[in-house]
Amino acid sequence: MIKIWWFRRRMYHQFEIAKGKGKTRIIEAPDDRLKHLQRKLLPLLDQLYCVRHPVHGFVAGKSVKTNAQAHLRKRFVLNIDLKDFFPSITENRVAGVLEALNIDGRVSRLIARLCCHNGHLPQGAPTSPILSNMICFRLDKELLVFAKSMRCIYTRYADDITFSSHQPMAAMFEGAAAPLGRFNSDLLIQPFRNIIASNGFSLNADKAHYADRNSRRMVTGIKVNELLNVDRRYVRNIRAALYSVEKLGKKGAQDKFESEHGGTSKLAAHLAGKIAWLAHIRGQSDPVFRAIAVRFNKNFPEARIAVTPTSEEIRDRAVWVVEHEEAQGTAFFLKGVGLITAAHCVEGVKEAQLYHPSKRANEFTVRVVNRDKDRDLALLEHTIPSTEYFELDRSNQPVAVGQELTAVGYPSFGPGDRLNVRDGKVSSLTVQHGVRLIEVTQKLPQGMSGGPLLSSQCAVVGIIHKGGPDEGRDFAIHMDVLAAWLAEKPPGDGCTS
Repeated sequence: MIKIWWFRRRMYHQFEIAKGKGKTRIIEAPDDRLKHLQRKLLPLLDQLYCVRHPVHGFVAGKSVKTNAQAHLRKRFVLNIDLKDFFPSITENRVAGVLEALNIDGRVSRLIARLCCHNGHLPQGAPTSPILSNMICFRLDKELLVFAKSMRCIYTRYADDITFSSHQPMAAMFEGAAAPLGRFNSDLLIQPFRNIIASNGFSLNADKAHYADRNSRRMVTGIKVNELLNVDRRYVRNIRAALYSVEKLGKKGAQDKFESEHGGTSKLAAHLAGKIAWLAHIRGQSDPVFRAIAVRFNKNFPEARIAVTPTSEEIRDRAVWVVEHEEAQGTAFFLKGVGLITAAHCVEGVKEAQLYHPSKRANEFTVRVVNRDKDRDLALLEHTIPSTEYFELDRSNQPVAVGQELTAVGYPSFGPGDRLNVRDGKVSSLTVQHGVRLIEVTQKLPQGMSGGPLLSSQCAVVGIIHKGGPDEGRDFAIHMDVLAAWLAEKPPGDGCTS
């Protein structure tokens, strides 16, 4: 302990890491002995810090993704950067905040010296993140009050501060007009700049950015326009690297990666990390991720990326919107069968349009190859790439009264709507006109017809038939009816009117 105390300044090594756009970040990392001691302090410091809701950096269960989600679909986004964040937090400030928390003065100074390097918090020590959040406790409180007065959402991820709103944030700027794109932070109103300065920080004049509803809105590197997304250049660069592997071979692509792009790691590991980030932001069910993962696995079979979506992701990507000029409904992909919907959703047409709400413009034409009006079932033929959708499994368990089931679909679908999920129970099992039906307690309005009725294991037990507020009862077609129909009339065997 005494040696660490006296020789702590020699116990750091300094190196640079790339930040992007040719810039680097200086990291001051402690050696193993000092790092061990700092890690022992970390859980004790955690007990002293009360996490504020707007703080997403260095907090368990939060990330740049949760930070971006707080601003999703907001029309106006203001990004601000604190200059020299960690160097601005001095050893005296660390000791002071610990004393303010009723830690003995001598102990506070001892902790501050063990956790600081060259008089400030080092970016690279395990204790620096929690101590920086403790220092910013008053800053977060004041900015939260300020944001409420401006009717904005406020979040902070380390040195990245973001405000967002559905209304223009002209009141945040000196003068009448708010500048779009990058702007000098001196244009921000004085009360805001006073809050930053009174808390011991300064604004980075080169990293202030304001985006409106017609701009690309980014928060900590993630697009927040309608869905969380990465910048398209990010995906383009991954595809370009995979193309190099396919064209030049692994060795040629590795050489290009090192010579032209300054790569210092194995190309496979570099790409795997970037693809993992893509999956984290867009989800395992996303077709762009799945297509890229398939290409990566083909080129690097020794480093395969597992594509393991959750049951919710499978469900959401298996259920699509089907429509034509006269009607709109729901369709879903069923393993071993194909694309299923209700007959009345495609009544009187031979073709219809199919699309997934995550990308409304990506529309596919599907053909009705089997339709039975009496059973209210239809089978659709499609040419959709397999990376665009998932398939649901059929339930192999009997349905019972009182069983909890989930109905999913797109009732009265409009732009921006997500998959509608309705939970309920089986109220009765009945037969009408020779067709086995499952009656449920949840309402099944127009537009949900043709969607799946799912068990708790996310397996299909029925196809939504009819219901809603204008109907006295809500029904789904039993899966046994589908099985019997397909056995009588194989796909492509014609339509029954």
